[in-house]
Amino acid sequence: MDDARRPLTQRIGILVFNDFEPIDVFGFAEAFAIARFLGQSYAAPPPYPFETVLIAQQLTPVKSFNGPSVMPDWDFARALSESLDVLMVPGGRGVWSLLDDNADPKAVDTLDTLLDWIKKMDAKTPIMASVCTGAAVLATCGLLDGRPAATNHNSFAWVAQHGPQVLWDNVARWVDDSEYVSAAGVSAGTDLGFHLVSRLAGRAVAEIAAISAEYDWHRDPNQPITYPPQADV
Repeated sequence: MDDARRPLTQRIGILVFNDFEPIDVFGFAEAFAIARFLGQSYAAPPPYPFETVLIAQQLTPVKSFNGPSVMPDWDFARALSESLDVLMVPGGRGVWSLLDDNADPKAVDTLDTLLDWIKKMDAKTPIMASVCTGAAVLATCGLLDGRPAATNHNSFAWVAQHGPQVLWDNVARWVDDSEYVSAAGVSAGTDLGFHLVSRLAGRAVAEIAAISAEYDWHRDPNQPITYPPQADV
């Protein structure tokens, strides 16, 4: 297909912070990174359906939890000046530190800065997403109040306390509530990524991308891998 007739490239932003969970970020990112327009090979030059950028508070290396460090593409200020189609907040040990470490003044300042930035991004971003315990951050901002949402099954009780007015789903692999989408734990974020590829670029693009990634995509969020017990919250 002629480039002029192809849809516009959509931009996916992924937040990174100290001790983020690697697969939350990279599994989600891969669904978009490997996607191609119909009739376009993997090795073909851009444009592609999606551009993916990592965003952090500052342009300094960010260490994942028990994994590699990454260099963000944008800082918070750049993200506020640019347009995104999706912004995703991952989970990881760092979420616990951000939300619970109230004894450290630096941690409190970092959390206040993050929550203020997310609220500003929510006002200008069509789709806000979370993977794993990242839902606790969106819930703390009040963005999920009155809405269905999913999160890590093993951390369900801890996350739910940060959003008592959220309609938490402790069975689904992911929940799509239009402007707000959320995935359960870790690998569920990859399933959500391919779901969003399908939603934003078409089912055929998503199916071809999943085949290219040799990924066993769980397409139905209501057929989870495990059924967790009810959380005591």
